[in-house]
Amino acid sequence: MPRIQNTIEQLTIFSNYGLPPVNVLGLGSLNELVIFQSMLDDTIRANFQINDSGAREDYSSTTVNIEEETKGGLKITSGEKVDLAVKDEQGFTISLSLLIEQVTSSSSDTMIETFDISLCSEDYIKNQWETHRTKRNYQGKISDIVATILTEDLKTSQDFEIDATLNFLPINGHYDTPLDLITILAPKSIPEEHPQFSGYLFYNTYEGYKFKSIDILHKQGPKRKMIANRTADKPPGYDNKIVNFNFQNTIDIFKSMRTSSLSKVILKTFDEYTNFYEENEFDSDELFQISNNLALEKPLVATILDYEEQVSTIMNQTYNTGTLPPGSTLLEQLPFSKEPTFDLDTIVRKSIARYNQVFLLRATIIIEPGDFEIFPGDIIICDFPEISPKDLRLQVSKKKSGKYMVMDISHYINAEHCYSRLNIVRDTIMV
Repeated sequence: MPRIQNTIEQLTIFSNYGLPPVNVLGLGSLNELVIFQSMLDDTIRANFQINDSGAREDYSSTTVNIEEETKGGLKITSGEKVDLAVKDEQGFTISLSLLIEQVTSSSSDTMIETFDISLCSEDYIKNQWETHRTKRNYQGKISDIVATILTEDLKTSQDFEIDATLNFLPINGHYDTPLDLITILAPKSIPEEHPQFSGYLFYNTYEGYKFKSIDILHKQGPKRKMIANRTADKPPGYDNKIVNFNFQNTIDIFKSMRTSSLSKVILKTFDEYTNFYEENEFDSDELFQISNNLALEKPLVATILDYEEQVSTIMNQTYNTGTLPPGSTLLEQLPFSKEPTFDLDTIVRKSIARYNQVFLLRATIIIEPGDFEIFPGDIIICDFPEISPKDLRLQVSKKKSGKYMVMDISHYINAEHCYSRLNIVRDTIMV
């Protein structure tokens, strides 16, 4: 299939002052557009920079003589709507309607004024409003609560994808913002599909909101296959060519000990209702089951010290027996009044360890041309070259290559180039 040249098809600013829309493309001064999505962020972000020299052309119906209308050049403020559309070389188009979060204006001289403009989603701003704050008691499965918060509290118009949870959790909204409360619920969630694991990620892409189990994400099939080599074109069987890469694969032993992502942890619990005290041990090895990991073997750390058999973290928790029992009447709540609302033993330690395992090994890659159909949370296969002084032929590295999960992705688009920068992670290594 023939390639389509990457293009910025629309970039229009709608004024807070009732002025006609400004077609930035018509000004001929756009430097670069960046679109950013991350598994660790609950909004899509974008950024662009334009230079205003004061020169104006004949404006069509979609542009305006800004000099006359604003009495002094571009008048751009926070909260203005920006519609943008970009197309990659495969013909996939991103169409977004965002709001200006911040405008930085600077002038190097009296001839040119530069505007650096940052964008975020409409929901990200509405999320802070008192009218959207969470003020009630929520009951039911956590996945159902998340859907309620998005539709009834945040009142989002975006689509969302939620992995069903197994556990129920009565919770009060204490004027938390909707997006913050969902983020709080993520580590408390057990996936219905994999009850032996816990931990979710909540993030936003231009496909909508995602409330996804870490282990369900890891079980996905690969969406793309990429290669880093010295040839001009990608070989048959690959979807993308990696033009640059670097690894950040040094595991911090002290961070690993604090989170018990590769060792053991003791949980000490006390039930104030029964006065029962208990200690038990959890081994992070239980979370490495190959089927829910991206490679075959977890990293080995300090084997000379027998590191994996050591307890490096001690957690102290008090059971919340009788707190917020499910039900809206006394008769409904009484049967649960002697039971803990939240299962500390099976959730807390697993979530902490699992979150930190996800980001054990990291790499940054750049692919050109850009690919707009890759999203945070996608699984990709990357083949990296092996470094060997004995063989001048480029061989695929068995240790570095394999499956990775996309943590975040930025698309850079200008008049000449379009490329995507991906931060990718995995929890295990190849044998």
